Amino acid sequence: MNQKRGMRVLTLMLCAILLLPAISVRASDEYSSTNPGDLSSDHLRAESAVLIEANTGNVVFEKNADVVRYPASTTKILTLLLGITMVDPDMIVVATPSSVSIPEDASSISLEIGQEVKWSDLLKATMVASGNDGANLIAETVSGSQEAFAALMNEAAYNFGATSTHFSNAHGLYDDYHVTTARDMAIIAREAMKNDVFREIAALSRFTLPRNNMNGGRSFTARDSIFKVLSEDADEAAYFYEHATGIKTGYVSQAGYCYVGSAYKDGIELISVVFQSSSYRRAFTDTIRLMDYGFSQYVSISVEQIYRENPKVIDISGFALDDPDLGRLALDIRKMEFAADDNLVSMASQPDAHMKVYNTRTQFQFTRILEAPVNAGETVGIMTYTPEDGSPPVTYELIAGRTIERREALAPTLAEIRQYADTDPNPFPPFSVEFLIIILLPVIAVAVLAAIFYRLLTMKRKPKLKQKNKYKTRFYR
Repeated sequence: MNQKRGMRVLTLMLCAILLLPAISVRASDEYSSTNPGDLSSDHLRAESAVLIEANTGNVVFEKNADVVRYPASTTKILTLLLGITMVDPDMIVVATPSSVSIPEDASSISLEIGQEVKWSDLLKATMVASGNDGANLIAETVSGSQEAFAALMNEAAYNFGATSTHFSNAHGLYDDYHVTTARDMAIIAREAMKNDVFREIAALSRFTLPRNNMNGGRSFTARDSIFKVLSEDADEAAYFYEHATGIKTGYVSQAGYCYVGSAYKDGIELISVVFQSSSYRRAFTDTIRLMDYGFSQYVSISVEQIYRENPKVIDISGFALDDPDLGRLALDIRKMEFAADDNLVSMASQPDAHMKVYNTRTQFQFTRILEAPVNAGETVGIMTYTPEDGSPPVTYELIAGRTIERREALAPTLAEIRQYADTDPNPFPPFSVEFLIIILLPVIAVAVLAAIFYRLLTMKRKPKLKQKNKYKTRFYR
């Protein structure tokens, strides 16, 4: 009996030992928010996902990014962009019977036939409420029909580089031939976020359509508001992302829950896409994990920070003899436009990459002669940084960090002489005893040394007198 019991105990111990690796592997596969850089595809609930760095378009993370999916209402990203770029924002449009013809269960902004609406308001309401009737009206206004607008969308998407995409409508309701991929949608969203008006609308969480000829107006709340705005509800607050800047949700049963998100932090902008998730909250969770992963892969530092770590030092001529640094002057820096973006972004694995950009994209120009006296706080020059992405140049004032007094009653330095010669239009400088001394002293010194050297040389080489040959007289017998 004891033997059987011992065998059972031994068997249980062996089973436990065999299960330990599986348990440890499962534990190691769990996502940890404290280590966001350790992200795997298994940590995402969505069937397809991609994360890109917006400035370059580089892919940071992907999961089934090229699998064809139904985009649902994320379609409206391109609809809105075309509407922004092709119609006057102050134009008044009128809802048509065809524009308000949508399925009963489809999201809408409750347009009524004959309702007048300002174009900019239509765009905002359509984006925030994901209004399918609004998307129809945008399509008809821009192109005259849904079919013509879909053709315009496909042309634009292809030109952006979204080569696996085909749109059949402006709203995203299910159609067999209305398809895209996570990668393509990220490309489209990146182009859209280059437009300032789109960025402003994409960041909205709520919008009120003003009073019009048909009703007193309506208010709408975006489905991604809990992602963009901190909710007072504790459960909803878990899905808030403090760096979020947009963009658009989407859902039809064939597509699952979709979300295209964007976030900005310390000069780094990321765009994410999650397709075929099981709920919006899970889509937001995946988006947060993607964003945290992306920010862990990049470092950002401003041009101003780089400069302060290694400030420019110049030599000031004509300094007083008691100057402690002998005319050496370190320059402070001050950005002329405080809001100008001068952040340099590089991969965390390449921390020195931003220095190459800094060294090649900054230029210095001095606005005064670099001679004493110089007063602390005085602007002596300008530094210009020209961003690689074509953004306007960022300028900085170069400011004297200390006062340098000018020396008194001393002959000018050679540098000053050159400086005076370069700036004086008269090729012959005005008469000055100091200049005369500086010019004559070297000449006199050379002449004296030459005379001494010549004298020494001639003394050593005095010719010896030739001795006359003395012939002995020989007598011959």
